Formats: sequence, C-alpha cells, structure tokens
Amino acid sequence: MKGTVSTTMNQAEKHALDCCHRCGGLMVSELSADTGTAEWHCVTCGDRVDQVILSHRQHQEVRQEAEQVFAGSGRLGLN
Repeated sequence: MKGTVSTTMNQAEKHALDCCHRCGGLMVSELSADTGTAEWHCVTCGDRVDQVILSHRQHQEVRQEAEQVFAGSGRLGLN
C-alpha cells in the first residue's frame, strides 16, 4: 500500500484555513471531484489548499525555524 495523506486536521490547521494564506479572503471547504477528498477554496482569489499543501507548508516552516537557530548560533546553515 502506498503512503496516504491523513484526512484529519487538528484545530490549528482548521484555524489557519479560516483565512486565505494568499489574500486573506474567506476559505470554504469543498469535496474535490478529482480525488474525492476535502480541500479548501478561497472565494476571493480561488486559491486551493489540501492536506498535501498543508504538509509542505509545515515542513517549510520547520526548516525556516532551524535555519534561524543555526544562524543565531554562528554555525553554518542547513544543506
């Protein structure tokens, strides 16, 4: 069985989806016709967010935090 993305969201993810990451507009939940999974859609700019996109954003945030820690310690950054 190939890896799957969890369809459950924690409260922080749900709160983050209330406003569009791009324009600050209202995000609404809808069922994707392509994948059959829930995704979020901005009614203002049309941006779409699903679990895969949220996962990538979280990994980017963790990497940025690590870069800041290394920069503050005088060490070289991450590869």
